[in-house]
Amino acid sequence: MAADPNLIAILGMFSFACVVVGGAFFAGRFLGPRKLYGVKILPYECGIAPMTDARDRISVKYYLVAILFLLFDLEAAFLLPVALSWPEMKSLGLAGLVFTLFFLAFFVLSIWYELRSGAIEWEKSSNV
Repeated sequence: MAADPNLIAILGMFSFACVVVGGAFFAGRFLGPRKLYGVKILPYECGIAPMTDARDRISVKYYLVAILFLLFDLEAAFLLPVALSWPEMKSLGLAGLVFTLFFLAFFVLSIWYELRSGAIEWEKSSNV
């Protein structure tokens, strides 16, 4: 019984990727610097001295904006395939329309909550 050529190609690419990753790991481990001191162990090593602790609390508005981004992302990820396959979805009849309208209603309700909670309103700064 002969092996499938596609399977051999996939296994070859996987083994090559494992060799490259392993080689990069061991090269970095053995060729990289071993002494960690002073500036090297600070949380931020970008040339700017840290002003606060890395574990400070983040404003809730940050999370609300992240949820808003996810809502728009999910809307695009769901509605684009629905729009492209609408002629085929007509065969589902009322059920396809109900599911699409349910998603849109949930999306509009989520946007309404975001606007009501003030997630996308910027705070006014006093030094502007």
